[in-house]
Amino acid sequence: MIKSRTIVYGFALASLGTFLISSGMQIPDFFTLSKLTLSVYFLALATYLYNDLTDYDVDEVNDRNTMSSKKTYRNQIMYATTGFFVFSTSMAFWINMQTGIAALVFLGLAIAYSHPKIHLKNMFVIKTIVTALGGFIASMMGAFATQNISYFALASSTIVFLIYFINGPLNDIRDLEGDKKGGRRTIPIVIGVKKSFMVVIGSILSIAMLILAGHYFLGMHMIGAILGLMVCGYLVMKIGKLTRNYSDKKSMNKTRTSVRNSIFTIQGSILVGLILSQMFIPNF
Repeated sequence: MIKSRTIVYGFALASLGTFLISSGMQIPDFFTLSKLTLSVYFLALATYLYNDLTDYDVDEVNDRNTMSSKKTYRNQIMYATTGFFVFSTSMAFWINMQTGIAALVFLGLAIAYSHPKIHLKNMFVIKTIVTALGGFIASMMGAFATQNISYFALASSTIVFLIYFINGPLNDIRDLEGDKKGGRRTIPIVIGVKKSFMVVIGSILSIAMLILAGHYFLGMHMIGAILGLMVCGYLVMKIGKLTRNYSDKKSMNKTRTSVRNSIFTIQGSILVGLILSQMFIPNF
């Protein structure tokens, strides 16, 4: 089950990054950090397993090799998914009330996203927004765990939202031909591939603006800002290169991985900027 959904590590690490940013120069409470990481990880894992369970019939037709598409494992996965949801929300409430409520909101989104009677994942744009919102909530759980809701915690979580939002259209561009044949309405199909890439670039520029605002208005050290802007510049270059060969699925997958991993490098740059500013190292 764990190997089947390695993508869920991203949610847990995003919450970890925001937790450290919110902690600042203070020594992190590693017991709370452990509970947070376990809560977010199993919350995200249960979400993706539940999505596989609701896609059982489709995966069987498409011969997709997911754990829940195997009849032998289906009931086991169903019980495990329920257990993971209960465990993760219990861990979140063990931290504090705010983190627990955030976990319940995440759980509600997970059910609404995949439940056959709601199926938000089949709704144009809503699918991408809900996935990104899940990343935002997971990240904010890191701030709630420290009970320090600062601009930088909100900026970190907004950056997580934007990164997951970016990967949505990229995934749809990769699956463009199949989605057309299936009659689906995705962002690239509705607005076109060129405009979809413009949306992606615009989202990266929004991240850069958040970093600059933290430096110019809230005192984040210039070194942290420069590191964050370098990551944004790297992403723009990767996306620019991809626009010339977006039908290459291998390149697209590598780019999406780079985009997803940039969450941690940008969070790291913000953390460096905050630590340097609190150490009274001259800013410039």
